[in-house]
Parts: sequence; structure tokens; C-alpha cells
Amino acid sequence: MKKLTLFLCAAITATALTACGGASQETTAAVETQTTVAQSEESGSGKKQAQTENEETGNALPEGQENNPFQGQTVKVGCSATFVPFESIEMAADGSKTYTGMNIDIIKEIVEKNGGMVEFVDMPFKSLMAAIQANQIDFCSGGMAPTDERRQTLDFSEIFFYPRNAIVYRTGDSYPDLDSLKGKTIAYVFGTNYQQVAEGVEGAQTVGIQGSPACIEEVKSKRADACIVDGAGATEFLKQNEGLEMSLLEKTDDCFAIGFPKESPYYEAFNKTLKDMMENGELDEIITSHLSEQFILD
Repeated sequence: MKKLTLFLCAAITATALTACGGASQETTAAVETQTTVAQSEESGSGKKQAQTENEETGNALPEGQENNPFQGQTVKVGCSATFVPFESIEMAADGSKTYTGMNIDIIKEIVEKNGGMVEFVDMPFKSLMAAIQANQIDFCSGGMAPTDERRQTLDFSEIFFYPRNAIVYRTGDSYPDLDSLKGKTIAYVFGTNYQQVAEGVEGAQTVGIQGSPACIEEVKSKRADACIVDGAGATEFLKQNEGLEMSLLEKTDDCFAIGFPKESPYYEAFNKTLKDMMENGELDEIITSHLSEQFILD
């Protein structure tokens, strides 16, 4: 009886130490990745542990989530965090960083809805596909168009956003479309497709400028009647500059989707949730919160 008592005490002590150690690792990981859903352990046993805890406490997982690959897991998602307002990093006074932007919010919302959490990995855009193929990330965020060439290597989610060009002009003027710019002076950024758009306007005088901010200054200073820039960028410029308005142009073939490695265990659950959010209006709410209702397409 004495031996049995000692054995039980030892077992209880070991269990308590293990639980404390696991909680410490999870708390640290949650702070580092700045996410809000339970963190899986580095050993990869987080999913099994989360399922066990639910069984022990009697808190059953939502119907259909029992075998969800995200449940209790941390997924690594590659992004290019210089792509305002879609993907960027905000630095706090203490040196900590927070990933922010439209694409960031969409991915976090979908992963968290499926019971997981996200660790974002910042890298140049051109490195995202290679990182997926090397298994350095689980998938990449949404600034990538699903071209035929890319589809040979990756599986893509539903297209969830169409970036659009914009005409920026001074308040009091009205340039709703390209035809309205006939005979006007239009600024554009050197080396971009905006040059072709501007030069295609009948009778317009076009001015090539280095950088979108300089184009905005051309309009503010009245050296140009309008400029043609990226619509999302224009939204940010209008926040920072009074006395300007913008008109979005029609969508092009350019689009945003999420890229996954072939046969990714996360693809089906992610894509289903994304489609649900597209249908119930949640996706439109996120887009509007970062851009404007003008970017919502029928």
C-alpha cells in the first residue's frame, strides 16, 4: 500500500510538471506570434493534446471540426510585409512587431475559425513559391495571382480580391472614368502599366513621375489634373492628403488568391471557410475596413 501511494504521488507530480511546462511553452509562443488561438507544442503533438483536453473536459469540438487539420495547430504563412494596405508590419516602442493588413486579417480569421493559429513569416514576394516548395511555410498570403504557370506548382484558393487602378484628382473636379480625362494632363509612374493607360487617353498630355507619392504631389500642386495609380495605394494617399478624391477603374485580369503546396492538408478546410465568408458577407466587411466599399464587386 505504501509503494502504491508513493507511485501515485510521483505520477501526479510528473503530470503537474509536464502541464506547467507545456503551458509555459504555449504562452511564450503565443506572444512571439501575436495570435489568439491555442498554440501547438513544438513537438507537433498540439493537435492530439487539444483533442485530449476537449475529451477530458467534456467540451466537444464544433460539429464537423473533429478531424480539422487546423485544430490546435500553428501554421506558418509566408507574406511580403511591404505591401500596404494588404500586408505590413507595425513596430511598437518596445521593439515588438505586429503583422497587419487586409490579407493578414483574412488569413487569421479563417485559420482561427478552424481552431488554429498563425505564425507569419516575412520574405520577398519572389521567394514565396520557393519557400512553399521547400516546406519552410505551409502556404502564402493573398497577393498572388493564380496564373497557369503557378498552378503547375501550387494549388490556389478561390479568388477573393481584384485590385483596381484609380484616378486621383482634386476635390471639386469629377473624373469618373478614362473618357472624362480627354484633353487633360495626367501624371503616371515611370515604368508601370499606368503609363500605357494614361497614354491611351485621347488628347491627354501625360507626365512621367518617379513614384506614386510624387504623382499625388503633381495633382495637389495643380501641375496635373489627375494621376493614375493603384487603387489600394490611392486609398492610403487620400487618408493622408486632404482635398483629393478618387474614382476606381474597371477590374482587370489581376487578382488575389492564397497559394498552397500540392496536396496540402489545409487546403480544403481553408477554401471552404473562405467561400463561406464570401457568401455571408464577412469577407466584404474585412475588405471595406481596410479599403472602401468601392472595392466590393457584385
